[in-house]
Amino acid sequence: MTTKATATYLYCLVHAGRPPSLAGAPRGLPETGGLRLLAAGPDLWLVATDAPLARYGAGPVERGLRDLEWVAVRGAAHDRVVGYFARRLTTLPMKLFTLFTGDERAVAHVRDDETRVRRILARVDGRREWGVRVRVDPALVRRRARRASPVSALSSRTGTRFLLAKKRERDVAREVLRAGRAAVEAAWEELATLAEATRRRPAAELDGTRVALDAALLVEAAREARLKQAMRRVARVLAAHGYRLTMTGPWPAYNFVSDGR
Repeated sequence: MTTKATATYLYCLVHAGRPPSLAGAPRGLPETGGLRLLAAGPDLWLVATDAPLARYGAGPVERGLRDLEWVAVRGAAHDRVVGYFARRLTTLPMKLFTLFTGDERAVAHVRDDETRVRRILARVDGRREWGVRVRVDPALVRRRARRASPVSALSSRTGTRFLLAKKRERDVAREVLRAGRAAVEAAWEELATLAEATRRRPAAELDGTRVALDAALLVEAAREARLKQAMRRVARVLAAHGYRLTMTGPWPAYNFVSDGR
């Protein structure tokens, strides 16, 4: 008897009437095989590769997840493959390290859930993901903290001055977050009206940070110009309240491959 030495690694699911071309596609994760296609339906194709279990089995992956550089290299490689297909065809990205014991199990996973898969494909067709993050402007916080309590007057001891200055910055940041909450919510509502679907990190996950908003929007290509204009407009408004807005994208619809708004 022989033991299978590889697992089937999935990058994404592609909706296309014929097998999509792999010519020019990125290489993929280090130490894996070349990209190949698995037919999961008459117009559904899984972009897959063979991943050696010695490198991508449960144990090696668990150890690798403790190394940020190891994860970053593989995450970037995964995103490059997904992005290549998402720029050309309607694509559902798989999460990093989506592995199956074999091709049959991978295909069965899609076919057993085909109704939901097609519903999500319809949702993301012709749309792309954009990220938006609003955080307290660190430069503004430092300026306000210095004006409120000049560091040189706080203490003659360097360590004490440092700790008191940091505490004052945290207090100022909390005050900016409290005072500008309504402005952040108004900005979010304006941006969300341009999206087909949204995802937003719960407020509880942001407590104790200087992040006021961390969200994603699924936007039709025809609305992207309006979204960028709205982003610039609300960024100016939020800047007056002490916030900095950052927009990223477009991305494959990573945050929209599950049901729900």
